[in-house]
Amino acid sequence: MKILAALVLLSGLPTLVSAQDEVTARTGTAATTPAAPLAGTWVAKRVEGRGGAAVMSDDEVQKSDLVFVFDAKRLTLYTQGRKTTVTYTTDGQRIRTGGVTAYQIEKLTPVELTVTELSTDASGSRLKIYLARSEGTYENYMFRKYVVPNLRFDGDTFYVMNEYVFPKFQGRGSNETFFDSYQNSYEFIEDAFRQQGKPKRDRFRVSFMVSKTGKVENPTIVESTDPRYKEAMLRAMQATSALWTPATANGRPARVQINYEFPYGLPEDRPLTLAEILQLKAKDLVQEALRNFQRKRYAEALITFNQALALEPGNLSIRLNRAATYYQLGQLDNACAEWRYLAALGDKTAARFVRRYCK
Repeated sequence: MKILAALVLLSGLPTLVSAQDEVTARTGTAATTPAAPLAGTWVAKRVEGRGGAAVMSDDEVQKSDLVFVFDAKRLTLYTQGRKTTVTYTTDGQRIRTGGVTAYQIEKLTPVELTVTELSTDASGSRLKIYLARSEGTYENYMFRKYVVPNLRFDGDTFYVMNEYVFPKFQGRGSNETFFDSYQNSYEFIEDAFRQQGKPKRDRFRVSFMVSKTGKVENPTIVESTDPRYKEAMLRAMQATSALWTPATANGRPARVQINYEFPYGLPEDRPLTLAEILQLKAKDLVQEALRNFQRKRYAEALITFNQALALEPGNLSIRLNRAATYYQLGQLDNACAEWRYLAALGDKTAARFVRRYCK
């Protein structure tokens, strides 16, 4: 089951609520530590349905960030950053809500909490949720999970820009959220780039730092399928330099690395390797070269065949077409060199041309 479907099943859980000064479980069972506190931050590690089958994979549970925060009177449930707050009551080993939903505390220790839903929905679903205590607040948990692993040793640089540490982009529209800054800066760079070039089948992966003063540092082309556009892309990134408000972490400005990918004219149903993209580009160039050849624009055709062969040097069909172009341009020595090379590889058409035209 997908994450979203599992979250729908979990929607009953926020209806847990109560009004005790201190919430404890006093069961004395082997699986439960007497007087272990329920109050605190708990992170879901596994969600099971009937019979112990996982409702979603443990990896999906981790990515969905299901976090339960109990205080004396309220439960706040966080799901992928969205929160719902309710009140709850406890009765022995049960957590009760304002409605008919109740949850059995199967295990409660200082570090573990397992609850089972006692009421069922129309499908007969009965969830069992395994949680682990996280020290501190929900914000502490998210900071440790997403920010701390990306800290550099100097303590002021973060890799990579994320929802918790990000600079704000002032170039256009709203800039308050991570998604605003991401989308607005991406579109700004793309617009600036496309004013200088018209890529066809290309992918450009770029990286740059936004400094503690909001300036762009070290703009880098990580991958370029067309070197002709590198300078244009670098200028487009640099054009944002005066439009950033620096990120802050722990109340201090922080440097942040931003990575973007700009694809053009590529299939959207699957990611492509660099070799696959270059093959597509070579195919486009061959079609352009053939059109020029048919129009007897042989010099232009030769240039384009050369470009295609540079992208796909092992394509023998391109070499055969280039040999024909050499012949039409009166460059018989070059044509014969190409035909001999292809004939040595077993190409019968090239061998026939060698016998006919090459001495």
